[in-house]
Amino acid sequence: MTEWQAALAALVLFAAGMIKGIIGFALPLIGVPFLSIFLSPREAVIIMSIPVFLTNWANAQYDWRQWRHLREIVPFIAAGIAAVPVGVYVLRWADPELIRLLMGLAVYFYLASRRFLPPAEGLSRASRWGVGGALGVLAGFMTGVASVPGPVSIVYFSMFTWPKEVFIFLMNAFNTVVSGVLLSSLAQQGAFTWPLLQWAGLLLVPIFAGLWVGIRLRDRLDQKLFYRAVRIALFWVATSLVVRSGWKFLLSR
Repeated sequence: MTEWQAALAALVLFAAGMIKGIIGFALPLIGVPFLSIFLSPREAVIIMSIPVFLTNWANAQYDWRQWRHLREIVPFIAAGIAAVPVGVYVLRWADPELIRLLMGLAVYFYLASRRFLPPAEGLSRASRWGVGGALGVLAGFMTGVASVPGPVSIVYFSMFTWPKEVFIFLMNAFNTVVSGVLLSSLAQQGAFTWPLLQWAGLLLVPIFAGLWVGIRLRDRLDQKLFYRAVRIALFWVATSLVVRSGWKFLLSR
């Protein structure tokens, strides 16, 4: 990247870090596509894997008092861990734009039909575990192939009626685990070259500055406004995935 590109990246990633601090997600959903403008998608995933892991860990630590709720997403976490290496392997040859396009369309479908879906608390234990396991596989796979578990995780966690603190903690606890597996898988492949590590280190500064601001703004959001912001962000995420990926997918044909 040139100097002006690096300056623009710092500004965009500061905003992405702030958004993550407020609603608990969206850093890789903003950072990876943006860096892919200047770098290859694989390099963008590698660079963002370190900030994503560290910000997830920091966010989970902030709400650690909610740890007892982890038992409610055990199948989701276990399935996600198992699926990440598969996604990393597919990243070598699959078209990530097609995968992102399909993911965006799936999120649109969820937003359109969510009012007709029963809340997860109304499902049997076996059904909750089955849904959690299936979506966990998809979230882990998306982590490996595109570093974006967010859309799947948000859909899953939105099925519950947790307080915002629980929602954000569980989101970041899951993301910490799967992004840690992603780091390990990339390291085993020898993906972390010195130039990419330098860029990852430099970008930590604006990202964590934004995260610090966002966390302080989060406490001012009430419960209804928080979930409204989550739905708006999810719609925005789906739109960005569909527009960007659909356009690139069509151009490649």
